[in-house]
Amino acid sequence: MTQKAYQTTGRNGRTIAFRLRPGTDLMTGLKNIAAENSVRAAYIPVIIGGVNAAEIEEATPSPDSPVGVVAKHIHLTGPIAIIAAQGMICELNDGSLEPHLHIAFVDANGHVHGGHLLAGTAPVTTTVDGIMQEVLDVKFGRGFDAEVKTTLFFPAAR
Repeated sequence: MTQKAYQTTGRNGRTIAFRLRPGTDLMTGLKNIAAENSVRAAYIPVIIGGVNAAEIEEATPSPDSPVGVVAKHIHLTGPIAIIAAQGMICELNDGSLEPHLHIAFVDANGHVHGGHLLAGTAPVTTTVDGIMQEVLDVKFGRGFDAEVKTTLFFPAAR
């Protein structure tokens, strides 16, 4: 029988409220906040603010993919407002931290764009404000899933 879900149980740790300053890359800022607070696993329920540009991956149908979709890169120029975002601070096999963020933007023309935010592409305009909730006793791992042939989330007990 194939495993239907990867799961484990943790408990809430500290709540970290933050504001990123102008020019800070959003993903680098999240990684630095986690590292400065010795956070190894966290979820990010709220992010608002704006960035000068961003590159996102959005799902596009593909009959060549084992799951029927592939990632299409979209480059957005700004300033663009963040209207919703949520994500996680994950730990890679080498122990390094990696934010994983899904985000929705609205551009100056009122068009909404959303997807997986790529690191190094989203410098803060005036501010990015958010909440990071630490999770204890859990590893939010990311690794290659051979079944779907992409990098995915693997939660595990610590």
